Amino acid sequence: MKCYRRWLGLVVFGLLLGVALTTESAPSSNVAYRRIDVQDVVTGELFPAAVWYPTRAAPAPLFLTGPLSQCGLPTVLCRWIAFEMPVATNAPPADGKFGLVVISHGAGGLPLNHRDLAMALAARGYVVAAPAHPRGTNNDISGVGVWVGRPKQVSRVIDALLEDAELGSHIQRDRIGVVGHSNGGYTALAVAGAKPSPAASVAHCRQHPDDSRFCSFGGAATREATRNVGDIPDLHDSRVRAIVLMAPNAAPFTDDALAQVAVPVRVYGAERDDLTLVRYHAERLAKGLPPQTEYVLVKGAGHFSFVTSFPWALGLMAGEAARDPEGFDRNAMHEMLNAEIVGFFDRKLPSR
Repeated sequence: MKCYRRWLGLVVFGLLLGVALTTESAPSSNVAYRRIDVQDVVTGELFPAAVWYPTRAAPAPLFLTGPLSQCGLPTVLCRWIAFEMPVATNAPPADGKFGLVVISHGAGGLPLNHRDLAMALAARGYVVAAPAHPRGTNNDISGVGVWVGRPKQVSRVIDALLEDAELGSHIQRDRIGVVGHSNGGYTALAVAGAKPSPAASVAHCRQHPDDSRFCSFGGAATREATRNVGDIPDLHDSRVRAIVLMAPNAAPFTDDALAQVAVPVRVYGAERDDLTLVRYHAERLAKGLPPQTEYVLVKGAGHFSFVTSFPWALGLMAGEAARDPEGFDRNAMHEMLNAEIVGFFDRKLPSR
């Protein structure tokens, strides 16, 4: 175990050095923002997605609410209750070719939960989309609307952007990645080729009663919905060439399913995560995915530490999602995290 830890430490140090060199040498762009609406193939309903992309236009403060509506109050009030981003709204894209990254939020989350990562990627030459996953039943935790809907929603967002009149011609189709947090991690694994099985989640909770918070999350209704989903179709999207997982939900996947993932993966675990315990989720993925998988354990972090900090008033309403374990600096971690993820996609999805 000590040898493994020393080896892992050397690998992580090398990766961070590579990220630092890559980040320093890459040109930065201003960031544009706009919203698109996409049709859910499961329900037929429209759902919104936030989109960021490189632009030459000058940015200005934009204040958005969770559903991606603009805050119409005075700026001083918007700063308390809305998400602020320095962006060029609806601006034309910069010249050039870009990669595409879709960010999938966790259960009950928002498309702006990872807006700082989205902007960091867009500034370095990526089109980034974050769908507002429809909640479905059981508050976005389980059921067909989650297990099948979420991955298909990611694929539909990719379709929409490749077909987009302004952005489609700029996107390199062999440079598509997905980032997922928590249930978004489930989503990313499914589109990357791991076939999910609700029965695996049921078996996990039977075998690991110490994963008590995860297995009770959503209560009896969620457990019943999981049992009743039945067989899940193949959700693999071969256009996805690399994925990043943050505090992911790994329970719906058997070891055989994980072995089917053939794209580069970077996994982040949170040391003090009590919702997706590291040993059963992030660490299990680090061991069960292909050998080239990169694994980083973030010391002192909690499950929600991967979510961007909230404005003051929204933080009060967000409750646990806005809190970190004592002594942990979420903002400082995000500065490093964002650079690492940009570096990962630069290495695994190199520009032609």
